[in-house]
Amino acid sequence: MFTCLFAPDFSVQAALRLEPEDRREVLKQSPIAILDGPASLPRVMATNEPARLAGIEMDMTKLQVETCGRAWLRRRSPANENAAQMALLDCANSFSPRVESTAPGTVILDLAGTEKLFGRVQAIAQKIALRAAEFGFELNVAIASNPDTAFYAARGFTGITIVPSGEEAERLASLPVDVLSTSPEMLGTLEILDSWGIRTFRALALLPPVPVVERLGQEGLRLQKIARGETRRPLAPAEVSADFIESFEFEDPVETLESLTFILNRLLQQVCVRLASRSLATNELRLKMELESRQLKKEQNKEFYERAWKLPLPIQDPKVLFRLVYLDLEGNTQPAPIQKITVQAMAVKPRFAQSGLFTPASPQTEQLEITLARIRGVIGNADETGVACAGSPRMLDSHKPDSFTVQPFSGIDEELDS
Repeated sequence: MFTCLFAPDFSVQAALRLEPEDRREVLKQSPIAILDGPASLPRVMATNEPARLAGIEMDMTKLQVETCGRAWLRRRSPANENAAQMALLDCANSFSPRVESTAPGTVILDLAGTEKLFGRVQAIAQKIALRAAEFGFELNVAIASNPDTAFYAARGFTGITIVPSGEEAERLASLPVDVLSTSPEMLGTLEILDSWGIRTFRALALLPPVPVVERLGQEGLRLQKIARGETRRPLAPAEVSADFIESFEFEDPVETLESLTFILNRLLQQVCVRLASRSLATNELRLKMELESRQLKKEQNKEFYERAWKLPLPIQDPKVLFRLVYLDLEGNTQPAPIQKITVQAMAVKPRFAQSGLFTPASPQTEQLEITLARIRGVIGNADETGVACAGSPRMLDSHKPDSFTVQPFSGIDEELDS
């Protein structure tokens, strides 16, 4: 059995995925249009259902959209869409190792052999939908005996759809042939079908195959087999990316830390959810903030603020990571408003440790790191000689008396490892 995860209005969902949860629920009920193209004349390239009901159509200009009433407009962000696609793959990978990245906002996974782990087909579909909600997606989930049937069922039906084996043609019969339009090259074929009066999968499936091939070629025969649910093909498994990157570009640059924390917290939550879906953690977190260039001071050569944290142990807790980043930003004032923020986590395997019955209780490593961050905020990161002000002292192999350095704490005894 194959399962297709389809995110309707993918560009809109990618733009909303990193919004705070309460705000995201409100925006879903509002007209949203995603603009793309030159800054002088951006045009609509994606909308949600409330926007379509409000009369907003594809390829409208920004001025035309404003005549349709109040709508939430956002510029298209390829980085956000790429991160959303990676998150969708991570969601699917938590249920099957064989996952295909079929199209933007669409993945197909092979469920063969997973019934003993996740239960019956209906239960698996519900678990996938709930898991996708944690990643910030609202999906259509379809399960069928072949990938193409699952793909078009997910595109054509909302919610969860189960297509029993042998009933593919019957379940797909009511779908409009417009669902087959997955690329601009197919528009010509669909126009011909429309001129014949073929507007549903049922009508396409009932056509005699030989005349279809004579008039539409092998592409027409392929479409008819899809309508009949007769296609069979192997999945093309997607390569698992080792990059855990989430970014957000502000519509209006933010200047205060309070305005930044909502998005920063959401970015870190999504990174940790993706790490946990692959049973991974992070021991290094990187932050990059793009500043608004027109307000940069002349003496500033860099347009970015970059910071990296090397953690003593692998961590999956977004609250700990957020606190570390917040304490750093609290002590560093930026010379210009922040236009874009990017968070990257370096993935490692989580560390499991068993405490001894007679070992004295010690502070949690995560809390120790937060305490050190607070101390650094008061005394600074390093002194005049470049030696860190807070950390674990270590003697240097030198003839100079009292020569030492201060290194970050580590949860692993380096002496024993060596």
